[in-house]
Amino acid sequence: MSVEYEVKVEGTEELKAKIERLDAALQAKVHDGMKEQAEIMKTVAQNLAPVRTGRLRDSIYAKVENWIAKVGASAPYAVYLEFGTRFIQPIRFLSRAIEIQAQSMINAINQAVDAAIKETSA
Repeated sequence: MSVEYEVKVEGTEELKAKIERLDAALQAKVHDGMKEQAEIMKTVAQNLAPVRTGRLRDSIYAKVENWIAKVGASAPYAVYLEFGTRFIQPIRFLSRAIEIQAQSMINAINQAVDAAIKETSA
């Protein structure tokens, strides 16, 4: 069993529609910004994850699909460490990483969109 979070920003459907009207190079800028921030979220989560053997830390991943950043861990016990059980306190290594980096993700998207707009209007 694994655990995965999707990072969705309010208004993404409208943003997605606007981005899809941009040319491929400009879409790539926005995607790259999202990917970069997702990788930072992954690194933060890896730093927050408990380490005994390193399996959990090594199972943490980040990807961007259909304009949605996904950060998760595929270790079978990741969900129990993230959310806890009646015997284990939740560690929240993934959700805390997302909380820490959420504003940076929004800023990166805004910067990429602003750059795309400036390039198309120039």
